[in-house]
Amino acid sequence: MTYAKREEIFSKDYLTISDVQELLGLSYGDAAKKIRDIKRRNDRLGIQGKIHVQDYLDYFALPADRYVNPQSEVREGT
Repeated sequence: MTYAKREEIFSKDYLTISDVQELLGLSYGDAAKKIRDIKRRNDRLGIQGKIHVQDYLDYFALPADRYVNPQSEVREGT
């Protein structure tokens, strides 16, 4: 998976089963199970088959700033 594709996936507010499939290289059933596991810890959306991006990042203890596009950040003094 390219960085551009990963950035595209994380630019949304939520992840779908197909997003999780692509990110983790899982089958549909395994990706759906992973979403259910994540929802057991935290479910900000409450929508079946979708999880909030922050719930995904929290589950895997990934830093959120890793997925921020540095060009879109507001720079000091500009």
